Amino acid sequence: MSETKLLWATTWLAYRLHHPEQYEPIIGSGTTLTIVRTNTTKAKLRDGTLTLGAVITSPAAEMVEIAAVAGFDFVTFDAEHEPLDDAQLVELIRVADAAGITPIIRVAKDGDRILRLLDAGAQGIHAPRCSTPGDMRQLVQWTQFHPRGERTFYRLGRGGHYGRGLDDDAWAAKSNAELLVVAMIEEAAALDHLDELLAVPNIDAIHIGPKDLWQSMGMPPAPVVEAAVSRIATAVRAAGKYLSLQLRSIDDIPPQINRAIARQANMISVPLGGLLLQASEALIRQARDIGGAAKIHSARTDG
Repeated sequence: MSETKLLWATTWLAYRLHHPEQYEPIIGSGTTLTIVRTNTTKAKLRDGTLTLGAVITSPAAEMVEIAAVAGFDFVTFDAEHEPLDDAQLVELIRVADAAGITPIIRVAKDGDRILRLLDAGAQGIHAPRCSTPGDMRQLVQWTQFHPRGERTFYRLGRGGHYGRGLDDDAWAAKSNAELLVVAMIEEAAALDHLDELLAVPNIDAIHIGPKDLWQSMGMPPAPVVEAAVSRIATAVRAAGKYLSLQLRSIDDIPPQINRAIARQANMISVPLGGLLLQASEALIRQARDIGGAAKIHSARTDG
């Protein structure tokens, strides 16, 4: 057994012991396993709880576990901008399952790839550049089973519990219910038909991408973009969808959290690598300041 698989198996056993309520019995199997795992982030959103996520851009399993230990509700694996392949994502999903944190995949609008990731057990799909009602409807078609969409039916892999447990009808309905579908609005074209776009059903959350929005608007001054973001956020709330925003980890975090909460964000995420960078820079500054003020012993180098 590889180190990675041993790691997630051990973590899964620990999680299984502490969360027996998420496991359903399989008749005649002599054991209990998750059939369709409860999407704890989606449950918290339904309850009106603010959810916090870590954006992960590397295939390091430890990053997922650190996010879970820190108390994040979900992890978003950014396979849109970073070269994370399907095999790496499957292992990251396994680790997230074992650690009890919701795995969401940010991936380009590619129906075939989205299907494979759902079959691998992703609990959320985060799709960029959803700028038209057609984009929204297509995303629903790719991610949802009948009667909501036209997702290809497949139960032989880990996402389908290897065909065991629930009957097909019940499994499809529960899979639809537990999946978190996040669409990104990040292009000026979306502003032209915002209400129609947000009226498409079975999209759970809207994530606003301010940088691409700024670029698509011709890179105007920041207040112009802020006004557009506020307009989108207001429309998202009016449409009854969850609002998702990402913090810039290279900037001061508390003011950004205040702005996100003022916009009534339901999901707030932050790049975990950026937090590591920010904490490292702060430590180095403090150590240099302390070292500069102290008299440091210098070793002799004259032999």
